[in-house]
Amino acid sequence: MSFANWVREGIAHPRVAIYLKVVAVFSLLGALSHLGSIMGIRGSWVDKPLQFLIGDPLLLLVDLVMAWGLWRTRFWAVVVWVAAVVFLQAVPFLLFTELFAPGPRERMTLYSLVAIDFVLLGILFLLLPRKKAS
Repeated sequence: MSFANWVREGIAHPRVAIYLKVVAVFSLLGALSHLGSIMGIRGSWVDKPLQFLIGDPLLLLVDLVMAWGLWRTRFWAVVVWVAAVVFLQAVPFLLFTELFAPGPRERMTLYSLVAIDFVLLGILFLLLPRKKAS
């Protein structure tokens, strides 16, 4: 059984489906956070740096679509989740740290976000049923 088939079949199990619903709620909260940023709840959005002007709408859309897909336990949503963690968080935050977090406090926050996402992905793979020997 391939890795993709293992994940595709595994997300149908009740414990994994419940976990994906919990992650979907966190994703929806992330989308609300980006929406609040765009609406200017913590300061004017247009005064923010360019990377946030681009990132907030992009991540709002990704989080909303991902939340819907995870809630419905769709395989593509798990793929989007992994891709979002790697390409929209880990790579930009770890390779371009100074651009997103000039100070040590901001750096610690970004590193914590990336670590939490990798822990959540790790929990998903722990919850998936073991592969059967072929």
